[in-house]
Formats: sequence, C-alpha cells, structure tokens
Amino acid sequence: MKIPSAILATVALLVASASAQQEPLAADQPVAASTEITSSDQGLVEPTVAEPVGFLNTGKGSLLPFTSSEFEAIERGEWPQSLPGYEIPETTDENFKASGLSDDEIQGILDHHNYYRSLHGANPLSWNWEAANFGENWLQYCAFQHSHGRFGENLAAGYSDFPAAIKGWYDEVSKYNFNTPGFTGGTGHFTQVVWKSTTSVGCAKRACPKWTIYICNYDPPGNMVSWDNGYFRDNVSPRW
Repeated sequence: MKIPSAILATVALLVASASAQQEPLAADQPVAASTEITSSDQGLVEPTVAEPVGFLNTGKGSLLPFTSSEFEAIERGEWPQSLPGYEIPETTDENFKASGLSDDEIQGILDHHNYYRSLHGANPLSWNWEAANFGENWLQYCAFQHSHGRFGENLAAGYSDFPAAIKGWYDEVSKYNFNTPGFTGGTGHFTQVVWKSTTSVGCAKRACPKWTIYICNYDPPGNMVSWDNGYFRDNVSPRW
C-alpha cells in the first residue's frame, strides 16, 4: 500500500523535531555533519570541553597519545600497547593553506594563548599552518572527539568564539595542584595551554548541527607523562 505523501511529510517533521531536542553530545560521541547552525541556536547549548589529551614517550622516536579516560587505565597498570603510536616527523609549513580563519582571528588566538602563557613563564607561541589544517580536516566530520594524532590537542564546543574557548581551557588552573604536578582529566587543557616546551599552535573551527566546535593543535605536544611527573614539573609553572 502506498503511504500518502502528506503522512510522510508529517512523520519527517516529527523526526526532525525530536532530533532537535536531544541532549548535548558526550565528549566522545561523533555527530554527522549536515547543515550549519546560527549563533542564536548555539546560545542554547551549554559550552563544554572534551576530555584532555596526554602523551607517553616510548623513548623510540614515537609517542602514544591518550585521553584522560584512557589514562585511568594506565594508572591501574594497564600499559596501553593497544593505543596507536604516531611517529614524529619533521614539522613543515610547506604546501599548507589557511585554515579558514581570518588574520584577526589567528592573531587573537595567539594573543590569548600567549597572555596566559606569560602568566606562567612560558614563551609565546607562533602559528603552525600544518597543525591548523590538521584540525580543519578533522573537524569536517563534526566529531566532538579527539583525533589521537601527533599534536597536542584541545577541543571545545558551544562557546561564542575562540577567546572564550581558550579561557575555558585556561580556567582549569583553579583545579591544578602545583605541589603534586601531573596529568588529570580536569586540568589537562590548562597544562597544554601553558606547556613550556610547546612552541607553536594551529587552530580551526566548524559550525556543526549541534554547536560550533573549536580545536587547537600544539607542537611539540604537551602533557607528556612520566612515572615521576618530571615533565609536568619542568613545563607547568605556578603563576608568576
């Protein structure tokens, strides 16, 4: 039996309405890319950040990236042989184009990062086109989850702009214990922002169906974990 077109249209409207009322996605739930949303729609979504990323140095020229939930397994003694390892190639800016951000946006990203870094004795960052385009390519899927790539990576969604997202990452400083330095799920964005050994950053953003996602990729990556947390003592200083 052929279903009347009027009924099909009504069903489609009901499905679309139900989808629009779904709860915000968890950090590791991907969302398929479709239409872009307006800034007024974005205001209905609570700003959030994805779980931070850290790295284990294998000592063999490669790094093992992990999220904070994966780090909990590491702390239980479950060494992450199953996590992907990424070789560390030489960084090059050749043959890379702009990431879709204006010159003013790029300068604002650098200014905000470098202001927060200056509070902790870290040198200013330069712009990294390779990292920016890596982030832009990753965001084409509108997946609010980490790439597990070779860069340090911070993700945020639902913020009004990059300065607000960067401030959200930095504000984790209030939860960081400088007396017992190390990687935690609640402070990993802050520690990456001010990580002294990081020298460059590249960022991108994408307006997705649920919210705008902001991504910054850092080179060399921060949040390097060792059993004595020496990397954190050397790279994350108290506010000057």
